[in-house]
Amino acid sequence: MSEKELKLTDLDYATGDHHLQMVKAALPYLDIGRQRNLSMFVKVEELLRTMEFFRNNEDGMMKICALDAEHTSPQSMLSAVRPYANHQEQEMIDMMTRFLETRKGAANAGVTPDQLLALLPPDVKNQFETLQMVIQSFAPGGSA
Repeated sequence: MSEKELKLTDLDYATGDHHLQMVKAALPYLDIGRQRNLSMFVKVEELLRTMEFFRNNEDGMMKICALDAEHTSPQSMLSAVRPYANHQEQEMIDMMTRFLETRKGAANAGVTPDQLLALLPPDVKNQFETLQMVIQSFAPGGSA
């Protein structure tokens, strides 16, 4: 994914504004010293706005995405992060999504997750387990 294709996230919309985007767009036209100073200013401003957002919204991002059945599964989270991934990461996300769907179907067929994991090559199994820990830590009730 090229930098031009990056999309704003819900958090960006909640904590940013068009003025900060205008400053960012102007950065390449400034000398390096001003670029550095304005970049730091923008990031500090975004951090302050983020802190304010969570101070005023105790339920945080739930207000933005309204956690419902659509936003509670690991597959939903993978779908949400996929547009920001590079090609290789997107392939990995697609593989994880297929694996999770297979796992869900296998559970209904009496196949255990360990049996499915045993079918994966060791490097893919390690990547999957790492991604699974990340997903679980960010899921509702996770440890993040």
